[in-house]
Amino acid sequence: MKENSLKKNLILKKRNEIAETLKNGRRFDLRSIRIIILPKHSLTHLKAAFLVSKKLGKESVLRNKVKRWLREIFRQNKQYFPGRLQIIITSRSPYSELDYSTLKSDFLEVVRSEKFTDFVNQSLSETVVPVQNG
Repeated sequence: MKENSLKKNLILKKRNEIAETLKNGRRFDLRSIRIIILPKHSLTHLKAAFLVSKKLGKESVLRNKVKRWLREIFRQNKQYFPGRLQIIITSRSPYSELDYSTLKSDFLEVVRSEKFTDFVNQSLSETVVPVQNG
């Protein structure tokens, strides 16, 4: 397998986990993108789902293209998501108005924001279990 590929164990697939993340996760929005994060102590690594809604575009070709773009942007920028997180990345704009560079710039603006980094660092520090000497 390619070393730069998005591994299958990083994909969030279970319906109940996706629903839990949508319901209880913290949302970070910008013009064309929404990132929802839920810290999970039971995970060994991060998991991500890429959702696109028919409400924003009926053409499956466009929806699939947007999903590929979101996966690629996430794959190239996984370093912003350390640790045990469930992540959902979705688009907020109609698909006919999107392009890759807009999605990528909005994604990077969200993950580099102070609110986002503070939340990720706080959730990461909460998931670390202190070692007891004894």
